[in-house]
Amino acid sequence: MNTLTLAQISAAVDAAFQMTLALPQPQKVAAQAIGDNAALRTDVYTGPRGAGFVVSAVVALPWRKLVISKQHGPETGREQPAPSLESLLAECKKERAKRYDAEASVYDLADAETKLSSTDPAVQAEGSTQKAAVLSKRLQIKAEIQKPE
Repeated sequence: MNTLTLAQISAAVDAAFQMTLALPQPQKVAAQAIGDNAALRTDVYTGPRGAGFVVSAVVALPWRKLVISKQHGPETGREQPAPSLESLLAECKKERAKRYDAEASVYDLADAETKLSSTDPAVQAEGSTQKAAVLSKRLQIKAEIQKPE
């Protein structure tokens, strides 16, 4: 499989919604993977105001699960539109910053740079090791919390 973009996931929700809408009787469809990062399902409901169905995609982001759903019927609160890519990028940036601060802060990097500016070779070596560790951890965090597309 492959990782789907936000636009591809939204398009899959729309396509499943249109297919379900065309059926004479909507049917529940269990969650099915539509990529490495998302699953699609259809739920049928009968609520106090009437019957309907909801097509939902659950998207696994490194920092949270995102639900995108489109519904047909009287219970309009069941619909959850896709967030904007800009808002997801802001969430990603915030989550990375939180992890950087907790695990590989700018203070650790500044401390390493200070040690590197020392005239003592042992302190310089310690600074070099420290800087490499901080940058390595930051690259690891960046790889774990990839920007959504």
